[in-house]
Amino acid sequence: MDLNALYGLAVVGLLVILALFLIPVATTHLEAHPDPCPDYDAAVERFAAMTAEEAATCFPKGRSLLLTHGHRTSRAYVLIHGMTNSPHQFEEFGRLLWERGYNVIIPRLPYHGLQSRRLRELRPLRAEHLRDFADTAVDLAAGLGEEVVVIGVSAGAAVAAWPVQFRLEARQAILIAPFMGAHGLPRFVTTLLMNACTRLPSIDLQNPKEPARDWVYRGQTTRPLAETVRLSRAVFRQAAKAPPMAGQILILTTAGDVQVDNSETAKLAALWQRSGAAVTQHEFDPALAMPHNPIDPAADPEKRACAYEYMLRFLGEPITST
Repeated sequence: MDLNALYGLAVVGLLVILALFLIPVATTHLEAHPDPCPDYDAAVERFAAMTAEEAATCFPKGRSLLLTHGHRTSRAYVLIHGMTNSPHQFEEFGRLLWERGYNVIIPRLPYHGLQSRRLRELRPLRAEHLRDFADTAVDLAAGLGEEVVVIGVSAGAAVAAWPVQFRLEARQAILIAPFMGAHGLPRFVTTLLMNACTRLPSIDLQNPKEPARDWVYRGQTTRPLAETVRLSRAVFRQAAKAPPMAGQILILTTAGDVQVDNSETAKLAALWQRSGAAVTQHEFDPALAMPHNPIDPAADPEKRACAYEYMLRFLGEPITST
């Protein structure tokens, strides 16, 4: 092959690489498609249909959870676990809410909880799946309670931000350490990586230092993370035009969090506040050494209890169960 041909291939390769990074991915079609359950029985029936295959395909702690009192309650809680985690992450807190008289749904994120726990199982995940997941969870909760409260952690908090912005039924929300960008990356770099990683094959990022937990996939994989950021950009786009549907929002962050970009969370909070939303922001004191994920079953029990207490106070709930 002559030099001109090599030069031509190099130019084409460079243009392809630039296109992968520079051409924006779509965030304009991630709107809501509400179909709320009209009553309690419809919600329970729809949950059963949604989870019919989980017993055969998911490990026990990876399955969706529904904690009910057999009737509609004043509130219904939707708890959204983090990327590579499972509903078990929120089970303890969900039971605390159930003990206080509420119905609680802890749905399994798409492609999560599968028996092999292989990261490659998560590669098909797209922002559209996360949008549909959030829509479905809120639809179910609408039949379980008079008001819907959405709570999420990390990537689950980014997913929870979507119904906060788009769904009328979501009246209150708590976002814990939202993942809307990786720590230490400027926004434009996050945008470039989002563009590329939503188009390229997903790369599994194994983390041998991550402790083994029987409810978690170890490590991360790039495309689902990029798709989570893409969903959050749809929230940003809409927040710049309209106030969020949720009337009260608590955002919990951790000083020194080395996993997520807290500045992105602050930008979204500012957009919501400018539109008149009641947004409470709390950053845990560095002296507490709170981890990125303070509510995980593997977290220090005292730190987990601290996070629970702050959340319960915001929700107007007693700290000790009744």
